[in-house]
Amino acid sequence: MSSGEPRRIDGLEGSVARGRFGTGSKSEREAMWIDTAEGRFVLRRKGGPAYDDRSLDRYEGKRVRCSGFIVDYSLLAERIDIVPEP
Repeated sequence: MSSGEPRRIDGLEGSVARGRFGTGSKSEREAMWIDTAEGRFVLRRKGGPAYDDRSLDRYEGKRVRCSGFIVDYSLLAERIDIVPEP
């Protein structure tokens, strides 16, 4: 499977933060990231805007569990749940 093909994920957990994406390129911007055991991915909502999706702000600084698809460096989330703190 090439890196550009969608890969289904269910229950992938990670921490959400905001940071610079594409530094030095024409697409440089602020983006929401999810750091997981599998790596760091730009967090997007499937069907949501590609840039500046303010509905993701509520997840910043939280641990979340996502289901959806990983495509290249992006996690296209169909579902995002905040993981309760112990």
